[in-house]
Formats: sequence, C-alpha cells, structure tokens
Amino acid sequence: MRVRSVVLTIAIALLAASTTLPSFAATPAMEACSAKWADLKKAGKTKGQTWPEFWSQCSKDFAANNPGAATAPAPTAKKATAKSTATARNEDDSAGSAQLKKDCDAKWDANKSKTGAHGWHDYFQFMSKCM
Repeated sequence: MRVRSVVLTIAIALLAASTTLPSFAATPAMEACSAKWADLKKAGKTKGQTWPEFWSQCSKDFAANNPGAATAPAPTAKKATAKSTATARNEDDSAGSAQLKKDCDAKWDANKSKTGAHGWHDYFQFMSKCM
C-alpha cells in the first residue's frame, strides 16, 4: 500500500511539473540551424561533428548573414499588456553591454553591503533597474 502511494505521489508531481514548465520560443537561428543539422544528419554528412560543435559555428554564420535576426525570438501569439509595453527594454547586446554589466555588478556589491539585500531575486531586480 505504501509503495502505491509513493508511486502515485511521484506520478502527480511529474504531471504537475510537465504542465507548468514554460515553453521557450526558438530563435530564427535555432530554427534554421536545427533544420540544417537535421538535413546533414539525414544525409550522413555531419563529418563527425556533434550538435554543440555544429551549433556553435552555425549560429555565428547565421548572425553574420542575418544581423539582428539571430537574437530576436520567434513571434508569439501573446498580446502585450499596457504594463509590459511601458516597461519594455531593448535587450539587444551592444558593444558596451559587457562593461555595463560589470559596472552594475560593482554597484550591486556596494548596494548589497549597504542595504543587506541578498539572493537571486534581489540581484535580478537590482540588475533590471541598473541595466
């Protein structure tokens, strides 16, 4: 009887987890490279490459040939709310984005010790305002 309840609990947990997992939109680069990889694999022309090796080069080639399209997510059917459009940010990487993150990390360290903020939730809230 106890084994059944454990199995039932696990089954319910798995079902709940599978229905609440987010679905991530594929980028145009991912879609194009995945299709190309499937064709190469079907034809037996992968030349011993693994998917990560292929993806690394293919995504770079795609970005070079399609500026701006590599990082844009595929369009979704969701409607934007007034709040989401008011707080929308340009998340494209720029030449100075790495330096901006370093600057914000330094500000986070100073703010963290001053205010006692901690944890990933506080960090991401701070970083979303900083960047």
